[in-house]
Amino acid sequence: MTESKSPQVNFEARLATTHERGRMYLILQLFNHTSWTVWIDEVSVVLAALDANLQTEAPTGQARHRIFQNVGPNEALGVSLAETMYDAAGRPQGRYSCSINTGVRYRVLDEWCDAKLEPCHIEMEALTVVALHGARWYDKRIKQKNGLVGLAMNVHRE
Repeated sequence: MTESKSPQVNFEARLATTHERGRMYLILQLFNHTSWTVWIDEVSVVLAALDANLQTEAPTGQARHRIFQNVGPNEALGVSLAETMYDAAGRPQGRYSCSINTGVRYRVLDEWCDAKLEPCHIEMEALTVVALHGARWYDKRIKQKNGLVGLAMNVHRE
């Protein structure tokens, strides 16, 4: 979750999943908690540590999704990022995973602002989300996998 740095502007953006027809999709939720209309310009997506096979296109690792839409006072907007992610990953066939860094460019009154979201780790299959986790969860998982977490448990190293 990210909010604007301007104290009078309470704009929130976060990544979430939504279920539709038995599948889970990635959406960017935008919340305008102010009494002003907010103009949403675009969202930028940067993929890191991409693990994908059989891409049908060369992965760019980044993409911009133009929104060009107003969000009225105390309203919300949901924007699908599934196709944007899929294209940036090179349209892989089968499962793929990566860390995702997302930013939203918006305008309120006469001020241009950028909201940066916390990085997430995502696992997808084509346009469908398999799992979405915060970066802290993913960092903890990697440390556990590498045997770096000092927990009282038996660790099987491969």
